[in-house]
Amino acid sequence: MVHLADGVLLLAIKRLNGERSERSLFHVLNGKRSATTLQDAFFYELEPVFGQFPQTTYSYESLLKGFEKRGWLDRKQFKLTEAGNLLSSPETVKDLFNRLGGERRDYNVTTWKRLSLFVQTFMSREHERTFYPVQADRPAEQWVKQLLQIDRDWKVLMQTFHHEIEAALDIIGDPYATAVVYRFTGAFETGLTYEQIASLLDVDSEAARLYFLAGWNELLTVLPKEAKLRGFTYGLSTERMTFSARESYDLFLKGYSFQQVQSRRRLRTSTIEDHVVEMAMYLNTFPLDQFVPSDDIVTIEKLRDPESWALKPIFEKMGNVSYFQIRLVFARLKRGETFV
Repeated sequence: MVHLADGVLLLAIKRLNGERSERSLFHVLNGKRSATTLQDAFFYELEPVFGQFPQTTYSYESLLKGFEKRGWLDRKQFKLTEAGNLLSSPETVKDLFNRLGGERRDYNVTTWKRLSLFVQTFMSREHERTFYPVQADRPAEQWVKQLLQIDRDWKVLMQTFHHEIEAALDIIGDPYATAVVYRFTGAFETGLTYEQIASLLDVDSEAARLYFLAGWNELLTVLPKEAKLRGFTYGLSTERMTFSARESYDLFLKGYSFQQVQSRRRLRTSTIEDHVVEMAMYLNTFPLDQFVPSDDIVTIEKLRDPESWALKPIFEKMGNVSYFQIRLVFARLKRGETFV
């Protein structure tokens, strides 16, 4: 039996285009925040699944063996077979894949914990019922406790939250909306498990989990900026740049040179280079010509295969540029800039 989640994972392999290893995808699926993994997710459009498929070494090996046994995967090249390509191509697979929001994972998870616990706590108090917290998360419990101590007309606000959620769910549509709605716990009803939601949607439990992740990510995306529900995101950020790269960026903003930033932070050259690549990946504007000569920027773009993000062919053809410089140019090309 072919599951929707299989199609999503096959699409992830397809996007790597045989240019990265099995191990690189393993780290993307587990959400490893290393420079290499972040770059893989960025260049190969795997950010939606970043950290959304936690794997042990054993489960990942079993997964790939299963794909190979079914004739979907050529593990030597780490590329899909014709059958695998067919399974990864349906619009339902692409739609789900692109909605998953792995690049906003921490933001989404924390917001869900806060809101779902608030709803349960408020409703249980209103009906004078004892309850076991739906979220076993100390920071979320403290956050909700402090929130409810604020002098507000929470009944009116609760109605507002309800209307905002309904409006957002109408935009999202099913099956995503259903997966989100039935995860909420109230005073008298406990949120459904993924297995129970799967029965409602006539899918397997893994697909139900992915529908919820995608639906919740979409809900937060379509919420108006002025929505009261935005209060549950207080103090959170959708920043994709790592904290360490942000610290280096702040020093660059103050006018420090590359060498000065490295000296002040006491980090290796390669680490600061990784931070600069992150800046090129995530910032709207980036001074590329400060790191790569203009002629080399043009040459790199001309030499790059439009279907590939492989660094080595460019490096071998040019010889006078570093992998660091190629990554910087690639990052801006990926963001849609052109220099030719």
